[in-house]
Amino acid sequence: MNLKQLLTILLFTGLLFGQEQSIPGWGFYGGMGMNNVKMSGSDADDLTPKALTGTLMGVSKGVVLGGIPLFTGAGLGQRGFKAEETVTESIMGLEVSSDVKGETSLNYLDVWMVMPYPFGPGLAWAGPSVGMFLNGKSKVDMKMEMNGVEIANESLDEDIESGPGDDKADYGIIIGYSYPFPIMDGKLSLNGGYYLGLMDHDDITFNSIFAHISYRL
Repeated sequence: MNLKQLLTILLFTGLLFGQEQSIPGWGFYGGMGMNNVKMSGSDADDLTPKALTGTLMGVSKGVVLGGIPLFTGAGLGQRGFKAEETVTESIMGLEVSSDVKGETSLNYLDVWMVMPYPFGPGLAWAGPSVGMFLNGKSKVDMKMEMNGVEIANESLDEDIESGPGDDKADYGIIIGYSYPFPIMDGKLSLNGGYYLGLMDHDDITFNSIFAHISYRL
C-alpha cells in the first residue's frame, strides 16, 4: 500500500465518522506523562536517560474542516528526563567515586490536532503537535566518596530560560486511543497515547507516554 492509498483510506474513514458521529464541542483534560528523550552523538554513550513524570492539562474542541472531523486542543505540556551516572577511579592508590543524578523538566504550550477513527468502543486518533517553550527547571545532585568516606554532597537547582539548543519550539506526532466511560452520557473519557518528537535539539529528541481524563461540555 502506497502513501496515496493510505491517505485515501484515512480520508474516507474520517468522512464516515463525521457522518455517523456527532462532533463534540468544548472540553478540558488533565493527566500525567512519562517523559523521556532519545540521545544521539557522544552523550548517547555516556548517559542512559530515564523517564520523568510530568503533568499535562488543557482545553479541546471538535471541529469540521472541509468535511473532515478533527479534534483540536491547546494546553500545558511538559518535556524532560532524568539521568544518573556513577564513576569510580583510582587516584594515587585511593578509590574515588562520584554519583551524579540530574533531572530536567521543561514546560511547553502545546497546540495539537488529531483525526479520530472509530475503533471498538472508542476512538483511535493521530495527528501533529507543536509546542512553544515557556520555562523549565533543572536539578543536579552530586555525591563524592573517597575509600567509602563521603567527602562532598551538593545539590544545585537552576531555572531554565531557553529551550534545548536555544530552540523556541518543538514538534512531533501524537497517536492514541480514547475510551468513553459508560456514565455521564459518555462525556467522560480515559485517553492514552504516545508523543514522538521529530525536532532534533542538539542531538536530543523528546518522547512521552501519557494518559489523561477528558470531559466534554
